[in-house]
Amino acid sequence: MSKDVNQSAAMTTLKESLLFIPNFLKLIYRLAQDANVSKTDRALLLGTIAYVLSPWDFLPDMIPFLGQLDDILLISLVLKRMMDSVSRETMLSYWDGNKDLLMLMEDIINLAVKFIPEGVYRKLIKKSNPQGYTDVEYEVKSEA
Repeated sequence: MSKDVNQSAAMTTLKESLLFIPNFLKLIYRLAQDANVSKTDRALLLGTIAYVLSPWDFLPDMIPFLGQLDDILLISLVLKRMMDSVSRETMLSYWDGNKDLLMLMEDIINLAVKFIPEGVYRKLIKKSNPQGYTDVEYEVKSEA
């Protein structure tokens, strides 16, 4: 019974997170326009926008809930990577959402694994295996 409650709570949280996709896309677009963002990161940001807007991806958008879940997971992973190269002030100045940006991304990344098929999850995070982790202050801490 506890597993069902946890699964239900996770699904509710993720469904609420899906409502932030437009805010995330605006943030990504604004970051892509920022002169301080490298060409590599800009390409990653624009590729993320293309992936989210495309109906052809790992989990097609025609599948309710799951179709958007891979999109929001990718967005969260890309934005988490951006925290290592863009200042906290820049990220927050472009963010229109009313929730804490880092906490929202952490929730999405941690909960998405419960719903996305393992193979799809691995493909999405294949290149986002950081050496450390990003804490609340956007500082990279190594796990020692």
